[in-house]
Amino acid sequence: MRLPGLKSRRRLVQAAVLLLMVLAPWLHRWGVRVVSGNFFAAEVLGLPLGDPLAAVQIVFSSRSLPGSIALGAGLALVLALVLGPVFCSYACPFGLLSELGQALSRRWRAPAVQGPGGFPVKAALALTGLLLVGVFGLPPLLNLLSMPGWFLRLTQPLVAVAETCWPALVLPLVLVLEILLGRRLWCRRLCPQSVLLALARRANPAGLGLRFEAGRCSCRPGEARCRAACTLGLDPRRAARGSLHCNNCGDCVEACAGQGQALRLDLGRPRAGTLDKLAEIDID
Repeated sequence: MRLPGLKSRRRLVQAAVLLLMVLAPWLHRWGVRVVSGNFFAAEVLGLPLGDPLAAVQIVFSSRSLPGSIALGAGLALVLALVLGPVFCSYACPFGLLSELGQALSRRWRAPAVQGPGGFPVKAALALTGLLLVGVFGLPPLLNLLSMPGWFLRLTQPLVAVAETCWPALVLPLVLVLEILLGRRLWCRRLCPQSVLLALARRANPAGLGLRFEAGRCSCRPGEARCRAACTLGLDPRRAARGSLHCNNCGDCVEACAGQGQALRLDLGRPRAGTLDKLAEIDID
């Protein structure tokens, strides 16, 4: 029996996380405490999980950090240090919706290549929020720029108290805009929650990441199945050098399968000399 492909398995995990987030308020009402808390500080089967950026904001605002929040944020950062920002590609509910929106957009337009850049904007946004929180002692402002947070604000009030949280309509509005423009604007250029995850991955070159061997690439000049597969508009061959945008989803690896397998997701440092071969192929 042939096993499902990487993308199918990833979709299964994404759908399970999304379903759990939607059902959490109902489970609470029925006395089932599998998941408690929210996206920023949750407990799953007794294990604390949290958003590292929310934890840093608490430190800046209150000059203290509760132990459970510190543990949850630390676990998230360790995960990113080893596996990269896989939260974005395997667990973030907005990431799933954004990817599906791009699939819909591509039905009538060619995939958009977004080019370099984007991370400095996200980093500047996160730093500005931290400074505002630290200087003025404000609550975590950057939580308002969390799309997983808006997903919960949109779904949980409808389930738990049967009322609409109108500000949460920002989430469907962003999705519609991304579909119309054919670009994943939020994840690529604005999401402050992804900044610490990306930096954690960059701090560990031996962590999970794309590995590219130009000598195995069978694409003709001007053809790049891996680039067409990337919903973030990246060139995975360049991302193998260490991109701050790649979230290790593996879609490019699956697109490359059976064609020499020049791309793979792997732990450990790239072998010496493999990146030097980038000049041998057309990557424009």
